[in-house]
Amino acid sequence: MKVSELHDKRKALIAERDTILAADNLTVEQEARGHEVANELQRLDGEIRSAQLRERFASYSAMERAVGESQKRNTDWVATTEYRDQFASWLRGGHAPEQREITTGSSSGVIVPKVYEDGVLRYLDANTVVRNLADLKTGVKGYQTVRYNTLESAGYTGSWAVRDQTSTTAAVSVDPAWNEVPFVPVACLPYTQISKQAIIQSDFDLEAEIIDTLQRQLAKNLESGYVCGVGANTSTSSPGTTNGPAGLFKNNANTNRVTATSAGTTRAQAITAGITTANLLKMRYEMLPASNWSNAAWVMPQDVYAAASSLLANNVPIFTPSVDRAISTAAGFTLFGLPVYVTEYSNHSTTAAAVNVLAVLGNIRDCFSIREWGGMSLMRDEISQAASARVRFYGTMFAQSDYTRVKSAVQLAVTNA
Repeated sequence: MKVSELHDKRKALIAERDTILAADNLTVEQEARGHEVANELQRLDGEIRSAQLRERFASYSAMERAVGESQKRNTDWVATTEYRDQFASWLRGGHAPEQREITTGSSSGVIVPKVYEDGVLRYLDANTVVRNLADLKTGVKGYQTVRYNTLESAGYTGSWAVRDQTSTTAAVSVDPAWNEVPFVPVACLPYTQISKQAIIQSDFDLEAEIIDTLQRQLAKNLESGYVCGVGANTSTSSPGTTNGPAGLFKNNANTNRVTATSAGTTRAQAITAGITTANLLKMRYEMLPASNWSNAAWVMPQDVYAAASSLLANNVPIFTPSVDRAISTAAGFTLFGLPVYVTEYSNHSTTAAAVNVLAVLGNIRDCFSIREWGGMSLMRDEISQAASARVRFYGTMFAQSDYTRVKSAVQLAVTNA
């Protein structure tokens, strides 16, 4: 029985109850009927609540199925050859491809066809370092908050009982300590420009060339942000290099630290002061918690790697060839038994007393998180470069990164003179 029918039945019973109660003197039959009506109302109230709950669940399930089917239709549509052809026509000046309920990113551009987006993601996987080592989640939606347990690797409470069967065992509370890091999406906006002449007369796959250029720029911009980004919205008056995610090499005083002081403010002087056998040994065996040794790795910029590779111990390089070179993306050496990953990106401040991070050692997946929002899109701008008969194409991805369990990492921090 439907909820509306149950309510109609309940309304009739209430009317009958009120009629019985209106009588000055109740007969035996009216009193008996009154008890029956009261019991029926009580039973009916329970049925109404159950029916309402069933309808609520049914409505929620139907909505959930509708959303899931809509997302599936969107994904299937973007993956079709028809959508790809419409996208190619749009790149050359035609109408935007049919959206078909696609909302994510559609207000700011055109969704990139799945065949291109998959290629971009594969390129990112193959040509990035920190992105592959960190706790990475792609295609996220909404406002992201990374929540994690802050219990350190060596943290414990004294919860052992006395070795006496007659004594009282004192349980020790181990309350979980949580922390949250808000991840605000930051737009990565590389663009490329194509002359209208090339668009009109090209007889090759111009669309693939545009996507190839943008995917390379996205990979380089994302990786540089994850390595040496200074944090979102640090300088709203000068967007670009001064903004971006909080990178792995951003100075973070809460990490385990090995410090040194430079003789000057240049990059070369910082490397000379910081890259010593003693500092690297201290990072590896003293500051890195032993529980992280099995999953730890070194991450170094290329110039730091070059300096460390020249360090000698008894006239022998401290780097040793890695037996897993052929099956990993690690550099061809290990340092003190741990793999070394080399990145092209670094960020050096020449300000007096500024702190520059030269190398990071730790369980990167445990201490560093990356989130990339879904809906990679492309915008076509025919206005700003119209005077030179060019069209500008913007690639758009939203991402953010930051430290989480900071004690799983060791930073080599060098302070300028």
